[in-house]
Amino acid sequence: MLQLKDLSHAYDEAISLRKVNLTVAKDEILCLLGPSGCGKTTLLRIVAGLISDYAGDVLLDGRDLRRLAAHERGFGLMFQDFALFPHMSVSDNIAYGLRRQRMAPTDIGARVELMLDQVGLRGYGERDIGTLSGGEQQRVALARSLAPEPSLLMLDEPLGSLDALLRDKLALELREIINRAGLRALYVTHDHREAYAIADRIAVMDKGTIRQLDRPINLYRHPIDENVARFLGFSNIFQFGDNRFTRELRQKFLPDAADSDAFLIHPDGIALDDEGEPTAIARRGRIASSVFRGEYSEVSIRMPQEGLTLRCKSREGLPTVGRSVTVSVKGEAIRRLH
Repeated sequence: MLQLKDLSHAYDEAISLRKVNLTVAKDEILCLLGPSGCGKTTLLRIVAGLISDYAGDVLLDGRDLRRLAAHERGFGLMFQDFALFPHMSVSDNIAYGLRRQRMAPTDIGARVELMLDQVGLRGYGERDIGTLSGGEQQRVALARSLAPEPSLLMLDEPLGSLDALLRDKLALELREIINRAGLRALYVTHDHREAYAIADRIAVMDKGTIRQLDRPINLYRHPIDENVARFLGFSNIFQFGDNRFTRELRQKFLPDAADSDAFLIHPDGIALDDEGEPTAIARRGRIASSVFRGEYSEVSIRMPQEGLTLRCKSREGLPTVGRSVTVSVKGEAIRRLH
């Protein structure tokens, strides 16, 4: 078990971490998710041994790591720029850490071949780094991190320099490779879709604290507060006292709530009139925008009588802008925010 206890840090007068408590179990991928400046990379660098002026404890299986230098911790590191050696071949890059461990040359060769196979680069050993695509370089960097059999793998925005399509594909491959290696991993990203794809649990960070720690599906369905909800891309956030419609929602679904309480109408709980039986509370509206996203269309519905706009998903093609629709909000869509 990796344990972080009351971890705090500051850059001069700017506080970067505020008594963070976390655990990472064996065989678990924990993702630190948050915007730039939230403290996630600082936390990672403390665990790695690259920052030593912190308060609190970093423990691995009960052992305090404070006095161990970065190279003594047996952790694997992978960064956004991959940090590959351009003058070395693929095999030599992967073997770098093994040579520093003074592994026997015959064992190094066998380990490198195994790593190439695991990351899907069999036969690439003699290739120059400059001849590889971004995705292939990412796999070499991962193989180099895995080769010394680290007790913890740490990844700092490892897919950040890749295009969106490749990120989605490689996130799934990364999860599979890490799981197959039986590793615990600490993964940093600002992309919630990437976090959903790769993590067993996600810690959403903001201003040096953890706002919510949860499994991806729970985080998506039940963001805890307005900051988390907005960071995850949700926009249907209102107060119950905003207008007649929101007051009606409160009366029907959360009668104990106050007018000043914030809440989210989750887009998965909103139906258009041609997508199923109208349920719960329904209103007329007009489609203000409609954007095709592949498996669904992202639709904005303007409700002028209520003075608000709702965003939802349509899985029935691309709804026509300007079309009048009935918007039905189900009780399961209402999420009270703290």
